[in-house]
Amino acid sequence: MKARDAGRPAAAGSATTKQRTIRDEILDAAAEIIVREGYDACTMRAVAALVDMKAGSLYYHFRSKDEIVEEILNQGIETLYARLAETMRGLPKEASFADRLAAAVGVHVSSLVGKDPTYMHVYEHLPPIIKRRSRKMREKYAQLWHDLFAGAVASGEAANGQDLRLLVPYFLGGLNRVPEWMRASGASSDQVAALAITTLLDGIGAKR
Repeated sequence: MKARDAGRPAAAGSATTKQRTIRDEILDAAAEIIVREGYDACTMRAVAALVDMKAGSLYYHFRSKDEIVEEILNQGIETLYARLAETMRGLPKEASFADRLAAAVGVHVSSLVGKDPTYMHVYEHLPPIIKRRSRKMREKYAQLWHDLFAGAVASGEAANGQDLRLLVPYFLGGLNRVPEWMRASGASSDQVAALAITTLLDGIGAKR
């Protein structure tokens, strides 16, 4: 992975194409190291080596490893947000809550376990304190789910009285661990998604 476009002139009022390209390569390299070797292995020196750059030069683009990881998280969540928003817009207005929920869970799960850019697979390899970074983007993404559940309550398709400020992070927290569950159980992403949908809609209590 080499730095490119070294001689391209800067555009007024914005980062140069070279800078944008190098930043992208740095993010790609860091994500690759985290997914392949773990969070601790992702040092500034390791990232610099992967992009064929002197370690000191890396600080021109990012102040720290934490800043790199936060940018990776932001881009991953932005991708999730765009996919989910587009999916919700594409559903018929008369679509039921169950159908909307299934579509939303499908987008989330497939993004975490599918053949996506490495950014989408970084989250599960991070320590809990790092996962809580990028709060602003996480709240923006969570709002889509809040709106989904609130709409179901308003239409009478979901029971009223649930605190969505608790339900949404509880549900998303479970979905975010899907890759781990799949490895431990051998289940497919479709099986895990179906379980999440069924337990939310129907619970696990025996029917009487």
